[in-house]
Amino acid sequence: MTYLKQLKELNIIVLGLGISGLSTVRFLLQNNINPIVVDSRLNAPGLDWLQENAPELEVKLGELSKANLSQADLIIISPGIALAHIDVAFAISSGVEVIGDIELFARINTKPVIAVTGSNGKSSVVTLTAKVLEKAGFKVGLGGNIGTPILDLLTQNRDVFVLELSSFQLETTSSLKTVSATVLNISEDHLDRYDGMAQYTQTKHKIYENCENAIYSLDDKETYPTQAKNKLSFAADNADFCLVKQSGQNYFSALGKALFETQNLKVEGKHNQLNALAVIALLSPWNLEVEIFKQAFNEFLGLDHRCQLVSSLNNVKYFNDSKATNVGACIASIESLATDGNKNIILIAGGDGKGADFSTLVPYFDKHIKKLICLGKDSHQLAKLSESSLQVNSMAEAVSSAIKNSISGDIVLLAPACSSLDMYPNFMARGNDFSQLVLQQKVNL
Repeated sequence: MTYLKQLKELNIIVLGLGISGLSTVRFLLQNNINPIVVDSRLNAPGLDWLQENAPELEVKLGELSKANLSQADLIIISPGIALAHIDVAFAISSGVEVIGDIELFARINTKPVIAVTGSNGKSSVVTLTAKVLEKAGFKVGLGGNIGTPILDLLTQNRDVFVLELSSFQLETTSSLKTVSATVLNISEDHLDRYDGMAQYTQTKHKIYENCENAIYSLDDKETYPTQAKNKLSFAADNADFCLVKQSGQNYFSALGKALFETQNLKVEGKHNQLNALAVIALLSPWNLEVEIFKQAFNEFLGLDHRCQLVSSLNNVKYFNDSKATNVGACIASIESLATDGNKNIILIAGGDGKGADFSTLVPYFDKHIKKLICLGKDSHQLAKLSESSLQVNSMAEAVSSAIKNSISGDIVLLAPACSSLDMYPNFMARGNDFSQLVLQQKVNL
């Protein structure tokens, strides 16, 4: 009996009607499975679609304690809802199986999978990986925590799936088989959801389960796989996939062999070169021609809100790295733009720190930051870390202050080290606000 046939015999609850939840409902309906839909929000997104396309479904809105979750055989849960939620935990203790849409995909999928997690760089790595495969002629399904919901992709004709996976998604995933998978890096994040770094790291490492080729960062011991069939490392130096210099030029190298010059990668910065090495390592089982990598790398211009150059005003460059929502991402952003002996970065940071320890930022602030401009919920905590700090009440004030404190040759960098949800709907809205304010200044010049 196929897993889909087994599902038809179960009492299924789809918990959470966000993007993944609505995708799960659509997928089940396409397979003649009618779930019960539960959401704690009275005005949950997707209700209009349900009323128009599946009015026969039972929908329960409001307090989860009234939804009788423990009566289900299977709960397919949104990644935004923690397993530790009291009503979810009670259902689990009552013997209810709780999975996410990634696990449902894993139990049905028969195509090869590449999976990527990490605190930072996931979206860039999976996007570039997909572009290389597409350049090689594969029909690629790019999804997970990015792009199209995974169950929507499952219904399409794809040769290979490239998945970005968050720790939230990995919590409920145990059956995913991958050709190659990586934990790119580990830094403090989401500590408002986890008991500590050990639990957060352990959750990330679930991506290595059922993995044929485990790709890890030689520079980050927290990424080292403990059990895997084949382990391959990437780093700037001395790794299986690293950078080497020949005839005065830097090359990407794979297993001791120089492949092609790093200048073929159009996006700048050391962190982008490390991302590229991870891509080459992830795709090593495919034995692709070097020319395919060169073409894809040459065409990849990076993603919005990831250390994106917005504009240059009076020889001051303005970079939007709103996606730097944790301490590690902020550090990577600073390091990618810093020049030795030149303390010329004006940093805009702040928001909701999610319980993170900001103290590891101090050496980078001391070495590279000319002025620290802080805003948002945890601005006071960041401001304590630098004598050059200034607290403001809005992004408009932050940009204005950055302009006043900058001179020719400086860099203004938005790399918040915090989530945006205290002030914005998401990191994209925060980055757009910053970019629009900068571009408005250019218009006014």
